[in-house]
Amino acid sequence: MSIKIWYQTEEQEFLHAEMQHYFEAVLQMQAEKASEQDADLKVIVEKEDTDMDHICIELHGGKGKIQADSQVGVLIAVYRLFHEFGVRYLRPGRKNEFFQVLSENDWAEKEISIEETASFRHRGVCIEGADSYENLRDFIDWLPKIGMNTFFIQFENPYSFFKRWYEHEFNPYAEKEPFNTEIAQEMSDRIDREMKIRGIVHHRVGHGWTGEVLGYSSKYGWESGLTLPEEKKHLVAELNGKRELFDTAPILTSLDFANPEVGNKMVELIVNYAKERRDVDYLHVWLSDARNNICECEHCQKDLPSDQYVRILNQLDEALTKEGLDTKICFLLYHELLFAPEKEKLKNPERFTMMFAPITRTFEMSYEDVNYETDVPEPKAYVRNKIVLPNSLEENLSYLFAWKKMFDGDSFVYDYPLGRAHYGDLGYMKISHVIYRDIHFLKNLQLNGYISCQELRAGFPHNFPNYVMGQMLWNNTRDYEELKEEYFSSMYGENWKEVITYLENLSAYSSCDYFNAIGERLNPVLSARYEVCVNLAEEMLPVIEANTAKRDGLQKQEWKQLGYHREYVMKMAEALRLISAGKHTEAQRMWRDVLDFIRRNEMAFQQNLDVYRVIEVAKNYAGFKL
Repeated sequence: MSIKIWYQTEEQEFLHAEMQHYFEAVLQMQAEKASEQDADLKVIVEKEDTDMDHICIELHGGKGKIQADSQVGVLIAVYRLFHEFGVRYLRPGRKNEFFQVLSENDWAEKEISIEETASFRHRGVCIEGADSYENLRDFIDWLPKIGMNTFFIQFENPYSFFKRWYEHEFNPYAEKEPFNTEIAQEMSDRIDREMKIRGIVHHRVGHGWTGEVLGYSSKYGWESGLTLPEEKKHLVAELNGKRELFDTAPILTSLDFANPEVGNKMVELIVNYAKERRDVDYLHVWLSDARNNICECEHCQKDLPSDQYVRILNQLDEALTKEGLDTKICFLLYHELLFAPEKEKLKNPERFTMMFAPITRTFEMSYEDVNYETDVPEPKAYVRNKIVLPNSLEENLSYLFAWKKMFDGDSFVYDYPLGRAHYGDLGYMKISHVIYRDIHFLKNLQLNGYISCQELRAGFPHNFPNYVMGQMLWNNTRDYEELKEEYFSSMYGENWKEVITYLENLSAYSSCDYFNAIGERLNPVLSARYEVCVNLAEEMLPVIEANTAKRDGLQKQEWKQLGYHREYVMKMAEALRLISAGKHTEAQRMWRDVLDFIRRNEMAFQQNLDVYRVIEVAKNYAGFKL
């Protein structure tokens, strides 16, 4: 049997290919294009004056419609339709989707009536870590399947993230692969097309504009080891009487924003980029990616960095308006820019979206746990080049609330649960629940969404944190226990509750904060808890062996991944037990065992564990040595 489909939408070819795949794989039906009069199923995009994706799915007696108000919205609706037929999008990549084969009778008998509007406007992820082209492509493909609409590519292109993977930084067992700027650009262009055919909301750049002013391309990310030419020194921040690149890296270098040449050059660069990249929906304009490096010249001393920042943003808005460009600009509350301006205000708030980025926050608690009546302090006064970033949610939120007094426009949180902290949660269940509760509470903070700055390969042993993120951003009233059953019963089969108990215990006895350098390094209580994690992993072996033997297909692969993860936990938890007990020599010896295991076996779990990034975080934050 075939199903006849009529499309009233721009990107018909990709959409039809997706429909063909799922109708054939799940319902054993052929999908054919038809006229509107002959169609069994109509797929409609009707643009509305709203930024909130709205979908409608009707199916009665084998006939119906799928309707949305955006290109990505109609794709979300298509995947939601097949969700109703039992498809579960467990991880990036089609091979990781769970479903049972049904028949055309199931299609004919199914009754569906769904009408929903997304809970939040901004629902997305920003690239981090080390990524292959396939990692990036599959992750972008996965976003609308779990209800997300947005992807953010930092810098001019993903060169930095591709380079880490293809040159296999931190993994001496892997051979370097061919890679250069031309290869990176070709991959970047292909990724842009993947975003376009899906209608993904496109965010870009962020840090790097300060380096661009000095003549360094943002595509090279955190490039260092450079020397600033003499003729550029008047543009950079004066620190301790000197003007040089900060830690030899353009991306870390702040500028002399009292010098009008700096603002003029930055605005010119941004406007030219916006002209060339009209496909970018939200252009991020941030300052340097370092703190306590603000210019100390006598003119800059007169202003807060945020006042200087807002002046440049207003200058940029005027220039974009003059050019007839409606590009949205995202501005950043981060490092010194957490401190709200005292003099300046954005003149055209409709141009701007505010992004709250509490990068040093704890993930042992949620925004929902804060006592907003008594525990949120007044924000601290800014002291030039002597700031200490807060770990507490209360202090971080004090800065957000101060900014909101001068800007009540569009905003979202740019958060980091899967950027560093998740490595400390050995079961990924605590971080999942924090994400769930954070997003459940977002509207109370008057934030219009959430972009996660994270590794794309954050699925060891599962991708439930991102699954929860997507589902809650689409519908923030979903029940956490229902989400767990929906996800894990598909991933592991009838023994899923046993896995949940194991994973939740691992999470309970490990610490997001400790791995992320929050709290005392010598911690005997936590050391004892890590020993429990080792024992839990050891006891799980016969369960994993038995279930791997009796499964097939996707679930067999997932039990095998859990087996790799069990070995990882035994080694990592033991290393953390030792270092938190103050036994640094023994801890380093155990850490070498962790390194050997993840490096040798990287390709067995490449999509799920970012080996580059867990090593980088372990050496920069957790206290281990490379």
